[in-house]
Amino acid sequence: MDLREELDSGRILLLDGAMGTELHKHGLQGQCDAHQKHPGKVIAIHDAYLKAGAQAITTNTFLLNRLTPAAVREKPDLDFLNRVGVELAREVAGNDHFVLGGMGPTGRVFDMDPLMNDEAVKAAYLAQAQILAEEGTDGLIIETMTSLREALLALEACKEVTDKPVIVSMSYYTMNKGIRTMNGDRLAQCAQQLEDGGADSVGTNCSTFLMHQMAWVVMAMKTAVEKVPIIAQPNAGQPRGVESTYDMTPEEFADGVELCIEAGATVVGGCCGAGPECIREVAGRLEK
Repeated sequence: MDLREELDSGRILLLDGAMGTELHKHGLQGQCDAHQKHPGKVIAIHDAYLKAGAQAITTNTFLLNRLTPAAVREKPDLDFLNRVGVELAREVAGNDHFVLGGMGPTGRVFDMDPLMNDEAVKAAYLAQAQILAEEGTDGLIIETMTSLREALLALEACKEVTDKPVIVSMSYYTMNKGIRTMNGDRLAQCAQQLEDGGADSVGTNCSTFLMHQMAWVVMAMKTAVEKVPIIAQPNAGQPRGVESTYDMTPEEFADGVELCIEAGATVVGGCCGAGPECIREVAGRLEK
């Protein structure tokens, strides 16, 4: 199995859904706690997605880089935690499914945080990417980025340590004066610079957009890039209440994913609130 070949095939590649909200359902609050004390629960979540029909799962390593507030505050053994994240996913996926090494944002803002400079950010992503690539992933996925500057540094770091495919997904938050990230980066600029930087797939995940608006983002992304496939991983609606449950049914979620596919996405999955039941509904429709 070759992930780059699959990405370039034009076939729909179905990824998994949310990890954070699924961990919360299992009573877990963070990746450190999950990997060190409850690895079986992480395995169970991965397994549920594969049984639902996902062709690829993402390691539970989203916030395991050295610049996240939790890492700076608690100083966990990030090398160990990233290795465990890959081992748990690979154990479930075997050789029949793809494993993506998950990488998320630092949670910090350039020009407002003394820890945020290009050298430090790139070093943080280099350290994480090195382990994720070496431990047996089929590719890397950089997700939920709201800063193009940070996304490009993460992409550059990944490309320095591996020739495996790298997917980069941005979160867009407003359509006022064009589709933009929280940092004000415009969609076309993000898509084009990430493609030029060597990303093997670009797209969007998370955000507060409604499903038809996510499809608009995909359509705009499709227009902005020349060659690379588009990824779309929407939330299952909007969070409700203290427990942050999400308001979409699996059927409604799958309707939205279909809109994204019609708009041009060939790599699809779910983000916040989209559990195995949502992925199962999408998989069933793809089979038809």
